Amino acid sequence: MYNKTKVAVGIAALFSGAVFAQQQQSIERLTVTANKFEQPIENVLASINVITRADIERLGVPDLPALLSHYAGVDIVRSGGQGQSTSLFIRGAASSHSLVIVDGVRVGSATTGYKALSSVPLNSIERVEVIRGARAAWYGSDALAGVINIVTRDGDSQSVSVQSGSDNYVNAQGAFAFRQGAFNAAFNLGYEHTDGFDVTTGQDPDEDGYENQNLGARFGYDLGDYGVLELLGQYSEGYVEYDTSFGDDYTDFEKYHVQLGWRKNHGAFAHKLQTSLAQDDEINTQQHGAPGYRGNEYSTARDELSYQLNYVFSPAITVSGGADYYYEDISDSYSSSAIPEQPASGFTVQTRNNKGVYVGGYYDGQAFNTNAVVRHDEHSQFGGHFTYNLAAGVPLSDIATFRASYGTAFKAPSFNDASSIWGSNDALQPEESNNAELGLRLDLQSGQYDIALYQNQFDNLIAWGNNGPENIAKASFEGVELSAQVQDMFGIDHQLNFSYVDAEDDNTGQALVLRAEKTFNWSVGKQFDKWYVGAQLQYRSDRLSYYRTDLPSYTLVNLNARYQLLRDLTFTFGVDNLTDKEYITNVAATDWSTGEVTSAYRGAERKVYAGLQFDL
Repeated sequence: MYNKTKVAVGIAALFSGAVFAQQQQSIERLTVTANKFEQPIENVLASINVITRADIERLGVPDLPALLSHYAGVDIVRSGGQGQSTSLFIRGAASSHSLVIVDGVRVGSATTGYKALSSVPLNSIERVEVIRGARAAWYGSDALAGVINIVTRDGDSQSVSVQSGSDNYVNAQGAFAFRQGAFNAAFNLGYEHTDGFDVTTGQDPDEDGYENQNLGARFGYDLGDYGVLELLGQYSEGYVEYDTSFGDDYTDFEKYHVQLGWRKNHGAFAHKLQTSLAQDDEINTQQHGAPGYRGNEYSTARDELSYQLNYVFSPAITVSGGADYYYEDISDSYSSSAIPEQPASGFTVQTRNNKGVYVGGYYDGQAFNTNAVVRHDEHSQFGGHFTYNLAAGVPLSDIATFRASYGTAFKAPSFNDASSIWGSNDALQPEESNNAELGLRLDLQSGQYDIALYQNQFDNLIAWGNNGPENIAKASFEGVELSAQVQDMFGIDHQLNFSYVDAEDDNTGQALVLRAEKTFNWSVGKQFDKWYVGAQLQYRSDRLSYYRTDLPSYTLVNLNARYQLLRDLTFTFGVDNLTDKEYITNVAATDWSTGEVTSAYRGAERKVYAGLQFDL
């Protein structure tokens, strides 16, 4: 299997003798919260990418799914345009097998079991940590394949920007901050609209647009010896249009989360207490040939409470433990032009909760690093579950560090799978996984390199059977990831990564649908005085559609540039899909009698953007 990575190894080797001028010290000082407390990134014994605000602006991407698709082990499959349905695959595992948290708050729909990433406004994000591998020992249910930890804007950067482009695209956003003594505040707001394009072939020939209005705020107050109080929240609303055979269908959405937190460092102890509320509402409107027809509204409310205590025994030894609780409440309603809105009672169970406790020990020494974390969850609907994670890292030399880890994880079935009256199974058991990983990090004069080999085995995988969802499937995911970050002799920065995944249904021996076996990303950039010029290449190998038809491979090229007009004023420009490549991302429908594809989702054609950014 791993022989297929020789091409990527060869590409990385081209840069092995290049002169490296990157500021190594700034990279080493980067801190992350992969283990739920701040650590230098080199001490984290997991495969992790940290995407900063500077990276977001450097890549010039339109949304969060596009941003994530540039990093190793992550693949995004769009069924439509911007704002529409996207499938997230971390190391080949489905969207529902990765946990998304925003400012420490678990977000997403409890009915579907995953977060709609397209609705997260990119202008609200300060940093994204993508942690690959099982993380249930820290976070509980859902983190079978990885965690996407999103941190919103904190006021360190202030700016106002506007952008316009193809398909009547408009994006206006701002970030502001205020500090006075012990008090600080930060705000972000944005508006985004596009008329979109006709996302499907063969049905509903119209443009499918998207709109998102959002607002975020963060307030902090330093209580001195009594710690720090923080109140923050993010709100977004809008709509997204999509295609069916009837036409003129769309979804209105409203999503928000609010969090109140307190933290205090007292000698060797560090306390963190937070409570939050997250809401995820969607109204799906379908015409079905009758103007005014309105479909179902689905709502998820999630309340959380958590406490964490860290104790530093010595500079090398830390113990961290905590407890958390969340309560989920879903509701749905139905209305049409003839029937007023009324509860639909589409679920036999509409509330549930989960209690979790965990403890972990961390040793960061000169000879080796290691950690061990154990956790127990008690789910009101699916009972108790024990998970753990063991990891170790050994410096092989001044430039090489070897790491190994093994972890277990589980996912409670979604409300749709376990409680919907429209085909569910109340006898379902949670999905489980066992994840093993080996990795090697190289810090050379020529740049930074990382290699990871992994195997993730899923049991009790939920799949659609003869009578609805059943625990009938087992799946295995084996793969390799190679990443490099270098600067060549001409001062051009390169970020490359190659991923190979063998995602297989163990019961049938068949490949799992929508997974590209090979992905490759190459990003280059160069600063020329007042100009910054960048380009990105993305390759995706062929894959199977939901209907098990072949989806051909494709390669996309994007360009972006920035020019400093004045000290605080910058002109931005970008071209997505420079070659205007025509490609299919998924199949929308087939003929039931012949199996012939009658409608497919097409990728976006070439798009051009231009804008201005003013730094305050």
